[in-house]
Amino acid sequence: MFVPAFLATTLPIGEHWEVGPKNSLWTLHLDTILLSLLVCAILLGVGIYIRTHVTSGRPSRMQNAVESIMQFLNGIIEENLGRNPGTIASIALTLFFFIWISNLLGLIPVPTYIHSPTSDVNATFALAILVFILLHNKYLHTSGLSAYKGHYWTTKMPQGLVLIPLSLLLALVNELSRPLTLSFRLFGNILAGEVLLVVWAYLLAPGLGIPITALWNAVFVLYGVFVGTIQAFIFTVLTVAYMAIASEPAHDH
Repeated sequence: MFVPAFLATTLPIGEHWEVGPKNSLWTLHLDTILLSLLVCAILLGVGIYIRTHVTSGRPSRMQNAVESIMQFLNGIIEENLGRNPGTIASIALTLFFFIWISNLLGLIPVPTYIHSPTSDVNATFALAILVFILLHNKYLHTSGLSAYKGHYWTTKMPQGLVLIPLSLLLALVNELSRPLTLSFRLFGNILAGEVLLVVWAYLLAPGLGIPITALWNAVFVLYGVFVGTIQAFIFTVLTVAYMAIASEPAHDH
């Protein structure tokens, strides 16, 4: 069977198939892009399967599991955004399932060039930037341009000469901290999980037999599933919380 050269070469954790100028802003991580597309394909396939097999009667196990997750997340969304959250609910649910499947991808026992897309800081930062853009778009739609500007500086003079630079500095720190904490929290936890998975596998002495080895690895894989689920949940809940803040009408200062 023919295998492309870049697929036949396994990658150490934290390294990527780079396309474009090295160490440049325009460098693309081809493995992360392909694996992200794989996650999208998995979600699309599962969605089509559920859509074609959905029933109002006794649901299948997959339909029941997906509906349970969606009901749980919808409850959290409605608590923060009310009964009519609009498109934010769909975005939050999409984010959760995308991040969840991405987190779990690195736990599949396949060659080491397969990893979680979310173990690449570029992917998690892209997700955080998406949330950042949606947050400010929501704020503008809710409060208008005047209140949006008033959130960062005051029109009152002469005290504005002193307050505006200070206000802009504090606002810049506050706004940048959100995408940074969102991206680095997710990236750090998933990358650490993949490193620990390798370390855990090497801790077991060789020659103990397949059943013991399988049980030993299954324990950590289950832990990885737990951590991956929690991290997807935290990212989604924080996104909803930020949207709830942006949904509160503000006034010009």
